[in-house]
This record gives sequence, C-alpha cells and structure tokens, in this order.
Amino acid sequence: MRQIGALMTADTTLTAETGDSWFNAVRLTLPAQARVELEMQWGHIGWSVPSAFGNATGSPERQHIVMVGDGSFQLTAQEVAQMIRYELPVIIFLINNRGYVIEIKIHDGPYNYIKNWDYAGLIDVFNAGEGHGLGLKAGTADELAEAITKARHNRRGPTLIECSLDREDCTDDLVNWGREVGKTNARPPVTN
Repeated sequence: MRQIGALMTADTTLTAETGDSWFNAVRLTLPAQARVELEMQWGHIGWSVPSAFGNATGSPERQHIVMVGDGSFQLTAQEVAQMIRYELPVIIFLINNRGYVIEIKIHDGPYNYIKNWDYAGLIDVFNAGEGHGLGLKAGTADELAEAITKARHNRRGPTLIECSLDREDCTDDLVNWGREVGKTNARPPVTN
C-alpha cells in the first residue's frame, strides 16, 4: 500500500474493489483533488474493472489505478480487452490471494477457493498480437517497484500487476468485519 499510495496525485482516480482493497483504500492519505471510487454498501464484487474502464474513457487526462482481488477480477476480466482496444493506460493492481478472501472471512467453505489463473499472462491473450497491454508479476516489494516503473511508462494500454499474497495477508479490519457479518448472518430469522 505504501507503493500504491506514492502513486496518488491530484490527477489520480483510484478504484478500489469491494473487500480488502476497500479497507486498504480508506486508509490512504490522499492529495487534494484525488478521486476514489468505492462500493461496499451492497457488497457486490466485480464492479471495479468495468467502472475504471468507464472512468478512464470519460476522463483520459487522469491517471487511473485499480485495486482488485483475483476473485472479483474473474467476474469482469474481459473489460481489460476494451482498455487495450482504446489504449487506456490504466494500472491494475491484482491482489492474487487465490480465493474470495472477503467471503472466507465471513463464512469459510470450499466454494470460496477458485481456480488460479495466470492473470499477468491474460494480457497477451487480450493484446491478440496487436495491443499494448502489459502483464507483470510481483511477489516482493522490489519486484513491485520495478513493475510500477514499467507501468508508469506504458502509456498506450493498461498494465496489470499481479501481486501474489498469502490468503492470511489481509487487514485486521477485514477480519473483524467478516467476523461481525458472519455472526449477523448466523442469527435465526425474526418471526412475527
């Protein structure tokens, strides 16, 4: 988050997906005029990538950054192909913790563990030999810094940086929120 926070300027729009990306984004100290797109009220996932595509199309003068988990990304990944088509230099930080961690923290079960993809490799598929998207992987702070440098220079398409994290590497806020939601969901219904 320190490295993502350092990218934020007055001309940045950050789109943070429902889940730990949301909890991390609300902790950032942002410069004046920076914009943040969040949606946690309805708790739906998968909205951030198409939202960032729309925002980048409507305000190409701004730098667009997305923070999204792997599970959420799988729902709307195809929108990255449109970012490539329109040469939108969106930077996507894909948090690969191999599952629906927000759901794991509410109610764990086998349905929360998803098939892992080669997310960075998808960019070659979406480029289809003619696009300018860039797919990178980062497993360390140094690899992330190098990937961010490359992303900042890629102005003719999106850059997806696949950040590999352990499932347990999430905010205490998410863990506590998940516990409370799990307790609420476990209450018997009120009957009249």
